Amino acid sequence: MDRKELAVSLKLYKKCLGNTRLSVSEDKRVPVEKGQFRVLLWEPWEYILVVDMEEEGLVHAVPFTVFCDLSTSRLRLKIKDKIYAPLPFVVYLRKEIVEKESVLIKKLKDENIEVILQNVRRSPKWSANRYKREFLKLVWKRYEDLSLSSVIYTHILREQISQPEEIIVKLPQYILQKYQTQLQSFQLAAMESRALKGRNWVGVVEKNKAVLYLQEDLEGKKIRVKLFDEVLYEGIGMEKIILENLPDYPSHAYLEEYLNVEIWED
Repeated sequence: MDRKELAVSLKLYKKCLGNTRLSVSEDKRVPVEKGQFRVLLWEPWEYILVVDMEEEGLVHAVPFTVFCDLSTSRLRLKIKDKIYAPLPFVVYLRKEIVEKESVLIKKLKDENIEVILQNVRRSPKWSANRYKREFLKLVWKRYEDLSLSSVIYTHILREQISQPEEIIVKLPQYILQKYQTQLQSFQLAAMESRALKGRNWVGVVEKNKAVLYLQEDLEGKKIRVKLFDEVLYEGIGMEKIILENLPDYPSHAYLEEYLNVEIWED
């Protein structure tokens, strides 16, 4: 497909975008299982393949699209005379949302799931073609907030079952003073949001503090937590970090860019 045809496809997708999300009647809902290929009843419809589901109900899914040539993946999946292409990322959704807002199309075999996952890992997440690049960004934006809130909600559920070990870090005042200009200027561009997502953590903002949940591969390892170039913590990583003494700003999205958690080598 040439650039002109890609431009037409992207324009069509954008024209279809809306906020409608239909619900399946309760008696028609199908429980989520690994291997299900489902259609989300959004505007326009989106498609997902369930590749895993955690015990607490967090669904791992690969998004698919019927706008195949706008994907960076060359893999194609044919189901009921319709062709789909996977997108090069995984999203996370609560099973309650998947069951409420999607319909089952087909169940795939485990060997097919593995082939698709390998393809997703190898497919580029960025494209030099601006139409593909914009399409990937638009689709990701549709899932981004829902994916983040689903992960955070699952962490909260786990806390109700067993209290996780946590690290409490008080943000020193000198850091707030030293980087006051950057923090304030960031407010001009940032949108207010309670949900946060760093490179290897997700979090939620509460009153004057942020509760951060680390990736599992950081738990039990020696880690270093830095804000800007300032070290806030060095020690053993735990599931949860509570960052206290946050400034009274409408947005703390600066943490997504400037708070880094890294493996600490002696």
